[in-house]
Amino acid sequence: MTRTAAPATADSTALEGASGHTANEAKSSAARLRRIASAPFLHFTLLGALVFAGHRLATRALDVPTVEVSVSKQRELVKLFEQRQRRGPNDAEREELIRRYVEDEALFREGLRLSLVQTDPMLRAQIIARVRGMLQAELDQRPPTDTELRRYYEAHLSDYSIPETISYREYLIRGGPDAEGDSRRLLSLLERQEAADGPGLPIPTEHSHRSEAQLASLYGPELAHELWILPSGSWQALRSSSGVHVVRVAERTAASAPSFEALREKVSADYRKDRTARAFQAELSRLTSQWRVQIAEQP
Repeated sequence: MTRTAAPATADSTALEGASGHTANEAKSSAARLRRIASAPFLHFTLLGALVFAGHRLATRALDVPTVEVSVSKQRELVKLFEQRQRRGPNDAEREELIRRYVEDEALFREGLRLSLVQTDPMLRAQIIARVRGMLQAELDQRPPTDTELRRYYEAHLSDYSIPETISYREYLIRGGPDAEGDSRRLLSLLERQEAADGPGLPIPTEHSHRSEAQLASLYGPELAHELWILPSGSWQALRSSSGVHVVRVAERTAASAPSFEALREKVSADYRKDRTARAFQAELSRLTSQWRVQIAEQP
């Protein structure tokens, strides 16, 4: 018996065509995906993404601030407590010490984060002074040798020399309409070696061992020079904006240089001070040499 196939209808033909087209597209998409997956660029991109994600996670874990309260730090806190309270802390007080330390450390780090040392002039000055003291404490503190002291004394001999000085008595008559007459009357009394303590006359002032530089600081350079060149033993009247100065130079003392033995302690103190200053300046120069300094020009 022979069967005859039923003729294909339009719907069945369309369905078969659509199914074949869909299958072809699926095969084509799968092939494209296989090609993309096998591409080295994709491998690199995915690997980079994984590394970046891992780095973010690790960085986020490391960014968590940590305050370590070590055993030595706990012992230090306990020791400070004992020094203040004259006894050891109990368990509750020990926990309180640690809590306060953690709080202080958090506040300190917050201050660093806010750059308070840059904006608070008092805090900045305190830190600078503290570091300065630390650097100076680390400098050479050994006692100087006798040779070093003598060499320093000879190099700075002018600093230890005693300059020429004068000793004199002074009567100051304040400026006024009667100043000239009072000064003449005073000079007359003094020259006759009579009492110079009458009404209206000043009380004398004794000056001992005044150098020319000291005179300049007292009277100014012009009057100081006039006084400095006066001959000894005679009364003289010198005038200034303050009035009339009736003076007599009693004694002149020549310049002298004390011996090293007489000044050993002072020389030693000066040497230590100078050595510390020079060593500290050298340390500062070393520190500042590590920085690049930019100085803005004045507008």
